[in-house]
Amino acid sequence: MLDQPGFLGTGASLASDLSLLAYIFLIVPIMLIGFFFARRKMFEPHHKLVMTTITIVNWLIIFFLMAVRYLQAAQAAPADSSLILPTIHLAFGGTAQLLATYLVIRMWFENQLPAWFKVRRIKRYMRTTLALWLITAALGIGTYYAWYVAGAASASSAEPVATPEVTPAFIDDSAAPLATPEVSDDAEDDDNGDEDNETENDDETEDEDDDNDDDGPVATAETSP
Repeated sequence: MLDQPGFLGTGASLASDLSLLAYIFLIVPIMLIGFFFARRKMFEPHHKLVMTTITIVNWLIIFFLMAVRYLQAAQAAPADSSLILPTIHLAFGGTAQLLATYLVIRMWFENQLPAWFKVRRIKRYMRTTLALWLITAALGIGTYYAWYVAGAASASSAEPVATPEVTPAFIDDSAAPLATPEVSDDAEDDDNGDEDNETENDDETEDEDDDNDDDGPVATAETSP
């Protein structure tokens, strides 16, 4: 169950999801029911059985789930700041479980225990145990959120977004516009030279026509009788 994916969609294991739901909907309500039995002075057997059941279930969850998961995280990153909240959770939970275990032993073996082992004002210890249990449950929910909800969100936001590679589209040469050849300076000079030559030829032709006009009357005068 520690390696199987959970069903809450947070990336946690199946055991972590079941433990979270068990504390919210089962263990914490039973703790409050046990407190109700104690207030009503229903110690035998109601309060005794409720207290014993919660203590045993908590030890099972601690040994087979919480301790394993905490050791894995501590070995992977001993100095990681994400271990601060689980460590506080461990301190409160361990203290609550030790007090609860003592109270359960006291309930079941009241007449067999020596006098030095029995504390006075046992109700004060019971109320302290209940308060520590509730704080531990709240810290457990906070640890679940920090590890599997907020941690997963920050990890996904830190991952770079892959940019798709743009493939150039195939360009059809037949559809491309025809390139206009660039006119060089030499070609422009040749064109200008041709225009000058044509102008000179026109001038020479006009001069020859003028000469012919001048020679015409002279030739006519010589042939007259």
